[in-house]
Amino acid sequence: MRLLVVEGNRKETWQEREARGGVAYHKRFRSMLKILQPEAEVEVVFPADEESTLPTIDQLKTFDGVLWTGSSLYIQDQTAAVLRQLAFADDVFESGVPFYGSCWGLQIAAVVAGGKVGPNPKGREIGITQPIELTAEGRKHPCFQGRKEKFNALCVHLDEVVKLPENSVVLAGNEHSAVQALSFRYKNSEFFGVQYHPEFLVSDMVFIIRFLSELLISEGLFQSEELVEALALKLEDQSSLPECVTNYLLHTQDVKYWLDGLKR
Repeated sequence: MRLLVVEGNRKETWQEREARGGVAYHKRFRSMLKILQPEAEVEVVFPADEESTLPTIDQLKTFDGVLWTGSSLYIQDQTAAVLRQLAFADDVFESGVPFYGSCWGLQIAAVVAGGKVGPNPKGREIGITQPIELTAEGRKHPCFQGRKEKFNALCVHLDEVVKLPENSVVLAGNEHSAVQALSFRYKNSEFFGVQYHPEFLVSDMVFIIRFLSELLISEGLFQSEELVEALALKLEDQSSLPECVTNYLLHTQDVKYWLDGLKR
């Protein structure tokens, strides 16, 4: 199996996070895929960077699946880094390769297919999601076959899908975001994506909360650095966290079932 991981951040962003002790999103995807699909051949591309060489549509057809990571970018900014990613996502849809996206990956795919993304009026969702509930369609979807009840996941997002692409199906939502999982067909490809981050370890979330401390305070989500640190410590301890978050195989199961579907 050949898989292509698409890094949603610019090089300067993921390198800065690594310099401060974080894990680049594409590297976290690689490590997840090593667990879920150990025999897979995994390549990575960086469409946010102008100097990056990207596969053509014909070259994309040699992959069994494309997985798109999260990002610190905002689609509505329409910067060159965003526009390059939208163009490359359109090529993925044209190629006919199955397409999966986490958070930013979901947003990119939805916009390319005719949907819209914008700031959530409720603000940022970060840490552990409010309980996520499957829709009737979600309960029948193969990627959620292991989800029988409401579940939690690790998340960090300010934007959300505010207008659905044509013929899309909402698979899950919660009180914060009505679209927590989405599927649709556009051009030649089938897309499945989630607004949360199945690929994250709890340690990734702890790093992000500390890394974004000043931003979280400026947004009014926390009143002080001490309160931000209190959340980081609670996550770091893990003793009060749900098993669907701390057990990595449970947390990544939606991606596992998507990968299993590529073999059929």
